[in-house]
Amino acid sequence: MDIKTILVTGASGQMGACIAEGLRDAGYTVIGTGRKENAGRGIKRLDVKDYDRCLELTKGVDAIVHMAFWLRPTDFRGEQMGTNINGSWNIYEAAARNGVKRVVFGSSNHAVGFYPKTAVIGNETMQRPDSPYGLSKCFAELCGRYYSDRFGISVINVRIGTFPHSEDHLPYSRRRCRTWLSPRDCKQLFRKCIEADDSIKFLNIFGVSRNTGSEFDISGLKDLIGYEPQDDGMDHLEHALTIDRMRGLDDNMFMGADSVAFNPLTETTDIGDLPELEARLAGRKKE
Repeated sequence: MDIKTILVTGASGQMGACIAEGLRDAGYTVIGTGRKENAGRGIKRLDVKDYDRCLELTKGVDAIVHMAFWLRPTDFRGEQMGTNINGSWNIYEAAARNGVKRVVFGSSNHAVGFYPKTAVIGNETMQRPDSPYGLSKCFAELCGRYYSDRFGISVINVRIGTFPHSEDHLPYSRRRCRTWLSPRDCKQLFRKCIEADDSIKFLNIFGVSRNTGSEFDISGLKDLIGYEPQDDGMDHLEHALTIDRMRGLDDNMFMGADSVAFNPLTETTDIGDLPELEARLAGRKKE
């Protein structure tokens, strides 16, 4: 598969920026996009809810890494549905119309997060979302299945474990030591997905580092796409335990413990919810 030009949605976010940087370093022409244009960072404006803009920016593109997604669990009928569901449909429809060869979608472990921790989770394990966020990830995964089967686009769904949005990008709980995806491994993984063999038409994989004790099996990814992670989140266990960010959630019985903390019926959130954690951390940095 001859891929030269890659569109990265959500490239203004930390993970999207990491992926875009890795692809540029590998010699690809990368079109980074975000909700707001940022010429200094090479970011073009793209709200994925805008189908015409999606159609415009995917012209002449060989592959797409789709990372633009609304994380916060509230307002599912509003921003989450608009960005995560309508936006994913727009990206795939534009890809099909413009002859894009491959789409790599940044899915999430929360697409299977309601399995108990004792379950064996493989690439083909049936979806079992743990939250509205996980549910919308499942839709986007199935969107890829449809467009692969119907229009022949090669699709790889990467069910990302944890890419911490802290400055050091290190895991900050016991659970996240096992679900961690380091920046170095993140760059390698998404490059390998772009460069995977033409014979791959549709694939679900887990996006984690070589973490000791991980619930997610990535042992076959070397043979499938050539991914050989270098980092182990458990090397940072001491660091994680010294940071009081997710006390009380590490022993949760579900794999997607973070999102399970949010109750969509009452719109209440446990202290372990990521937006709350980020707000607390931002406050600490100002002190």
